Amino acid sequence: MTGPSVASERELGRVEFGPDDLRRVREVVRTIVVERLPDRADNAVLAVHEVAVNSIVHGGGHGVLRIDETADSIVFTVEDEDGTGSVPQLRAVDGEATSGRGLLIAQRLADRLTIETQPTRTRVRVHLSLAS
Repeated sequence: MTGPSVASERELGRVEFGPDDLRRVREVVRTIVVERLPDRADNAVLAVHEVAVNSIVHGGGHGVLRIDETADSIVFTVEDEDGTGSVPQLRAVDGEATSGRGLLIAQRLADRLTIETQPTRTRVRVHLSLAS
């Protein structure tokens, strides 16, 4: 991220996670969001959980969640390395499918979802606006 918003970011939390740490991810998200956006805590927890699960399944089995507050948003960044190298896609899912909805769910619950990929790294950001 570049520009003036970088200087105004304040890190609120960080969690390194794997398959056994999803409960901790949800707890940290809920604790931080309930203080700032109590009406959106459930949505934030679900959106970040879905992105974290994708990181585990497609990103080498582990990832890092960083939570930052900017002047106008809370930003949940899930980053992983050594994954498949494929670009995560938001796509419509067949009604019979049992998976493939994580990013779509996160996008619908967030104010903005951004995805950055490099050959061995993926970064997905869930943005929640602090403005009412």
